[in-house]
Amino acid sequence: MMGIKQCRFYQLLLVCLALLLTSCFTVGPGKSATASSFAFLNTYDMALRDYNAGRIMEARARILAMDKAREDYPQAKKLLDGKVNPARIRLLRYYKAKAKKAEKYGRWVEAKGLYEQAAEFSTKPKIFFAYAQNMDIKIRQKRLDRLLKLRREQDNTWMQWLNAYKPPHGLDAHDVAFERMRERVQDQLEERAHLAYRDARYYLKHDMSGVAYVEAETYLRFMPDSEKGQHLMKEVREAMPKALKIRSIKKSRYSKSVSKKQSEHHKTYSKDDVQKLMRNGEWLKAKEAALVYHRNEGKGADELLKNIEHEMEKAASMWYKKGSVAFRVEHIDQAVKDWQKAVSLQPQNAEYVNALRRAMQLQEHLHLLRSDKK
Repeated sequence: MMGIKQCRFYQLLLVCLALLLTSCFTVGPGKSATASSFAFLNTYDMALRDYNAGRIMEARARILAMDKAREDYPQAKKLLDGKVNPARIRLLRYYKAKAKKAEKYGRWVEAKGLYEQAAEFSTKPKIFFAYAQNMDIKIRQKRLDRLLKLRREQDNTWMQWLNAYKPPHGLDAHDVAFERMRERVQDQLEERAHLAYRDARYYLKHDMSGVAYVEAETYLRFMPDSEKGQHLMKEVREAMPKALKIRSIKKSRYSKSVSKKQSEHHKTYSKDDVQKLMRNGEWLKAKEAALVYHRNEGKGADELLKNIEHEMEKAASMWYKKGSVAFRVEHIDQAVKDWQKAVSLQPQNAEYVNALRRAMQLQEHLHLLRSDKK
């Protein structure tokens, strides 16, 4: 009989082999399928299954890696020339056209994603990744311009308050009340500067040098003689892409839209309002209402928010699992619906976001291919 240790070894070996076989066809944007790693899996039937499931590049990789001496190779070659390659070209043209249109109308984030999609179906993906990189610079520039404008306005307001607490004519030049209030503003400015320094380091570490610049500028505005601030700014400028520019910010109408949004926050909610939304399972509305209730120092607001977050996490996990089941049996439309619900509840969960993104891409591929057959 086989010993326990030997038995466990073979079990582990089988698990590793299964994982390897599962992952060998996982294809991300800009990556090629590794079908040649297991030539015995490269059959006409497997390629056809990939094609029908919308996995165009996987089907292409299988056929290109096939042994030409195989009996089913002529069928596979016919599938490649007659369906797979035409589908690849159609998808490439589709995403390229959509990307160009999005770029034309200044929808940089959308254009970037579409160029990356086009790269997935191109035999020269570097061209489209270069387009995507150009969109990334535009995104970062727009973010930098807006954040700089807002931060400079905020910082200037703070500086004005520092100079505002001067005793009026008739009071002692060192009036205690005015001195204390001025000191309080000074303490707040120092705290604001320290937070800016900390956040600049955070953004620098996470490859967001444009946002790091905004924070570093704030720090130096309040701490102009700081050596560590000068060193920080040097690091930030060295990390920033040369294409990013520090522009002088023109006046805009943004303040009007801000004041309009601020007026929306005057709506109040009671504890009963929040709990009613919770009972109805309207978690996003419940969270929004609870945040307003918390801002108004409502009793038990912290506990409400904690419970809502917990329930949102549970609900998101449930929808993600349902979507995973649907995806495994190739019910892509249902998987997309379920995963959209999961992401709406937990938008910060990278696993949910990535699953939805890939499912939506596959859904679009299938819809295009099916419309082509009609």
